[in-house]
Amino acid sequence: MKSASTLKNILSIIIVIVLINTIQIYTLYQTRKFGDIDFFDFQDHLFGMITCCISFISTYYSWQFISKRYKLKAVKIGLSFLFALVVFSALSSIFFVVYRYVIYGFGTSLWMMVGNIVFGVTMSHLYISGYTIAYLHFKNSKEMALDIERLEKEKEIFKSKMLQKNLEPHFLFNNLSVLSSLSRKNQEEMETFIDDFSDVYRYFLKHSEQEIVPLTEELHFIKGYTNLIEKRFNKAYKIINTIEDKTGFIVPCTLQLGIENALKHNRGSENNPLIIELYRIENTIFIKNKLQPIANVSSSNIGNQYLKKQYKLLFNLDIIFTKTETEYCVEIPLIP
Repeated sequence: MKSASTLKNILSIIIVIVLINTIQIYTLYQTRKFGDIDFFDFQDHLFGMITCCISFISTYYSWQFISKRYKLKAVKIGLSFLFALVVFSALSSIFFVVYRYVIYGFGTSLWMMVGNIVFGVTMSHLYISGYTIAYLHFKNSKEMALDIERLEKEKEIFKSKMLQKNLEPHFLFNNLSVLSSLSRKNQEEMETFIDDFSDVYRYFLKHSEQEIVPLTEELHFIKGYTNLIEKRFNKAYKIINTIEDKTGFIVPCTLQLGIENALKHNRGSENNPLIIELYRIENTIFIKNKLQPIANVSSSNIGNQYLKKQYKLLFNLDIIFTKTETEYCVEIPLIP
C-alpha cells in the first residue's frame, strides 16, 4: 500500500515536470518563431510592463469579485486564480492584437494569439498573479483577525451589559412584585412564573459563551420570557409567535433583543396593546411591530450592532432592520 502511494507521488511529480518543461519549450519556440526579444529595445520593455499591469489588474479585480461570493479559503484562492487567468488571457490577447496592428501594421493569427497567451502566462502572469493573491489573502486574513478581535471585545461588553440589565434592581424588583402579587392571588400561576423566571436566567448564563444555539432552545427561552412580560404588563404588550418550523440555529438571545427593542421604544396599554409578531419565512425569522413610539427614549444600540457584526463576520449573513412610517421589522437569517 505504501509503495503504491510512493509510486503515485513519483508519477505525479514526473507529470508536473514534463508539463512545465513542455510549456517553457513552447514559450521559447513561440518567441523565436515570431521574433527574438531584444533587451535594448524600449518597445519590448513597454510591452512587458503593460502585460504585467494587465496581470495585476486581472488578479486584483478577480479577487474582489470572488471573495464577495465565497468565504472558504481554498475555494476563494483557487477560483480567483482561475478567473484571473481567463480575464488575463482575454485582455492580453486584445492588447496583443491592437499592439501589433498599431505599432507594426501586422495582422494576428489564432496561433499567434495562443502563443502570446502562453508566453504571457508563463513569463509574467503566474508570478504576478500568485504574489498578488498571496498578498491580498494575507491582508484579508489580518483584517479579519482584527475584526474578530474587536468583535470579541464587543462581545464581552455586550455580555456585561446584558448581565447588568438582567440583574438590574428594578428588573428584579418588578418581577418579584409580580411574584408577590401572584402568591396572594394565584398559587398555580406563581409556580409557572417562578419556572419561567428561572429559565430566563438559566438560559442566559448557560448560553452566554456559545456562538449559536438550536432554534428550538431559543424559542423555548422566548416562551418563558414572553410569559414574564405578559404577566408583568398584563394586556399592554402581546407577543404572538407563529413559528412552526423550528429547524436551524441562531445566535443566543437574538429574539429577546428584538422583542426588548420593541418594548423599549413603543408604548402599550390595555386599550391599545403593542402587538409583537414572530414568524418565519423559509430561512428567515421576522420580528415585527407597529410603531407606537415613546418620546425621548435614548438607546446605545449596542445590542443591534453587536448582532449585525456577529452574523456578518462569523456567518456572512445580514440582519436587516426596516423602519416604515407605521411598522418596524427585524429580519434574522437562520444559520444552517
